[in-house]
Amino acid sequence: MDAVDIVRIIFGSIFVLFIPGLAWSYVFFQKKQIDIIERLALSFGLSIALVPLTVFWFNWIFDIKLSLVNTIFIVLGITAAALVWLFARRRMWTARMAQGLRLRFKFHRSKSE
Repeated sequence: MDAVDIVRIIFGSIFVLFIPGLAWSYVFFQKKQIDIIERLALSFGLSIALVPLTVFWFNWIFDIKLSLVNTIFIVLGITAAALVWLFARRRMWTARMAQGLRLRFKFHRSKSE
């Protein structure tokens, strides 16, 4: 095993087994809610749960074949979804959307009564 294989294994493991779970750990827990050791352990656990389930789900539902490129895009998609959620929560888009839905529901409800 040469140096290129070792570097590829290390970066591939971090990319698949750590990064998606780290992003989703910030979705589920605020920054100061858990400490760094818990976040690291949760990151590995979430990645081990999310990545294979999502890859197999895409394979089964959408008939997307398992390949290196497809797996990279799925892992990037999982991570991007968490980052978009965090960005939306930080910008309070979710609260505005919920408020808009409440206003629409009240309007339709009062109109029908």
